[in-house]
Amino acid sequence: MKKATVVIKLSPDMALEPHTLQPRVSSRYRFRWHSAAFLATMFVLALVALAAVIASSRAASTPLLDEHTMAAAREVASTHEPARIPLAAAGEIHLMLPIFEQEVTAVGYHPVDGDNLITLNPIGRQLNGSLISGFGQVTQGDGPGYFLMEEGGRFGAATCSLDVGAPAGTVVFAPVDGIVAGIRTYNLRGECPDTEVRIQPRNQSNMVVVMTHIGNIQATLGQPVRAGETRLGSVRGLDGCIEQQLGRYTYDSGNHLHLQVEYLNTKNQP
Repeated sequence: MKKATVVIKLSPDMALEPHTLQPRVSSRYRFRWHSAAFLATMFVLALVALAAVIASSRAASTPLLDEHTMAAAREVASTHEPARIPLAAAGEIHLMLPIFEQEVTAVGYHPVDGDNLITLNPIGRQLNGSLISGFGQVTQGDGPGYFLMEEGGRFGAATCSLDVGAPAGTVVFAPVDGIVAGIRTYNLRGECPDTEVRIQPRNQSNMVVVMTHIGNIQATLGQPVRAGETRLGSVRGLDGCIEQQLGRYTYDSGNHLHLQVEYLNTKNQP
C-alpha cells in the first residue's frame, strides 16, 4: 500500500520571513493583569483619600471657639464642674480634667527642665505624629485627644508636663484629691506676674502636683481639695506677655493651665 504524501507549498514570502506567531494569552492571565492594575489604582486612590481625611481631622481636632461661644461656655462653666475625665497617670495618681470640658481648647504635652519630675503617661489618643495615631475620632471613653508639642529648647521627657488650654478667666478645679501644700507668686521668665499652686495628693507624701498660670486665687494653704470639685482660681491671661506654644494648636492665643508632678525627695523615689 502506498502512503499518501502531503505536500505543503510555501510562498516565497513565508519561506523568507522568520516565525512571527506569538502564543495566545489566555483570558485568565489577561484577567489577572487587569485585576492587578485595578487594585494598584484603588490603593493609590485610598492613600490620597486617607491623606485628605487626616488633614481634615487635624484641622478639626482643635475646636474653633469664637467670642460668643467662649462667653456662653464661661457662663455655663461658672455653675458646672468638669466631667471626671482622667488626663494622665503619674505614678500611682491620676490627673483629672481640671477645667469644664466645653472650655478646653487643646491639651498638649512638652518637656520641662528639672531633676525631680515624674514622667506623665497620657490617657487618650495622640492627635499629631504618625498617620495611625492621628487618624480617627477621639471619644470620651478613650480619654481626650492630645498633642505632643515641640521641645522648644527644653530638655526632659516629652510628656513630663501638661498644658490644658482654656480662655482666660476659665475656672480651674483641683486635678487630684489632697491638700494645698503651697501658694506663691513669681515672674514667669522674669516678665509676666504669675501664681503657682502646689497640691500634695492624698496618700502620696513624697509627691506634689504643681500648677501655674492661675489667677484670682480662691485656694488657701492647708485647704483639703477634691478633684473636679474644689475651685482653685482661674486661667491667667498671658496674651501679649509671652508667646504661648499651645497657641500653635488652637484658634486663640493659647492661654492654658500648666501642670507637672514632682518628687519632694529624690532619695525616696521608687
